[in-house]
Amino acid sequence: MLPSQPLLHAGVFALAVLQALASDTFIAAVYEHAVILPDPTDKPVSPDAALALMNKNMDVLEGAIKEAAQQGAHIIVTPEDGIYGWQFTRESIYPYLEDIPAPVVNWIPCTDPSRFGPAPVQERLSCMARNNSIYVVANIGDKKPCNSSDPGCPSDGRYQYNTDVVFDPEGKLVARYHKYNLFRGETQFNYPKEPEVVTFETPFGKFGIFTCFDILFHEPAVVLVSKMQVDTVLFPTAWMNVLPFLTAVEFHSAWAMGMGVNLLSANTHNISFAMTGSGLFTPEGPAAYHYDTGTEEGCLLLAELSAYPCLSPTYP
Repeated sequence: MLPSQPLLHAGVFALAVLQALASDTFIAAVYEHAVILPDPTDKPVSPDAALALMNKNMDVLEGAIKEAAQQGAHIIVTPEDGIYGWQFTRESIYPYLEDIPAPVVNWIPCTDPSRFGPAPVQERLSCMARNNSIYVVANIGDKKPCNSSDPGCPSDGRYQYNTDVVFDPEGKLVARYHKYNLFRGETQFNYPKEPEVVTFETPFGKFGIFTCFDILFHEPAVVLVSKMQVDTVLFPTAWMNVLPFLTAVEFHSAWAMGMGVNLLSANTHNISFAMTGSGLFTPEGPAAYHYDTGTEEGCLLLAELSAYPCLSPTYP
């Protein structure tokens, strides 16, 4: 008799955990995604049209996730804005947003998709993680209602956040991070009231997460390393290689070396916006990186990294 689907997933997850525990290394992946962008508009599209666009991008990401898992990756990071792009006003991005609960709710969207209302994007990302027994890191938009009793509540009655989510190999939501340091053009999003320092434990080290422009600031970037003592930082980004910034590969590699942690950097790929440059960076230098200004192709990177880089005998 064949095992039931839940038992099969539990067995695969347990095996993955045991394999990770057997080694002080893990295989990490990042995917630089050439995002399929919506047509620019100041007016909201229908929810169905928004989901159709996001599904086109998730089709590509799912292919990368499957390939990474087949090559033994334990975790994959996808870019900031990787599911719907960035060409939005506050009003026009609304159909792309979902209500993302705090991870303490112990939720697997793949098996319980309607628990917190419609969440087709979270459901699909959760199933990608669950079906491939891999941690999946993605960037989506969160919406939270508010009312007049909140002095900071926007006039439209909601907060909108640039948000990273992490699903574990069972498909459970294990991390949610609201971007704190918004780039000057991100008027479609709100600043969180306080900076968030988000960490989670894995069988291969302690992980932290933040987004793009956050890397230039003390909170949360430095705090994650100096106070929370993470081993690896997850970094979805939409990094433009223009002054006054260094190029993505140079800066992100230098940051990982200076901080003494792994940095899994997944960049959006768009030549017209000078967006490229992803990598798996370690305190000893890049384990793998990609920089392409000549094509509009995505790229999957994988490398075996130390789970606890500060304990490595070659730690700088």
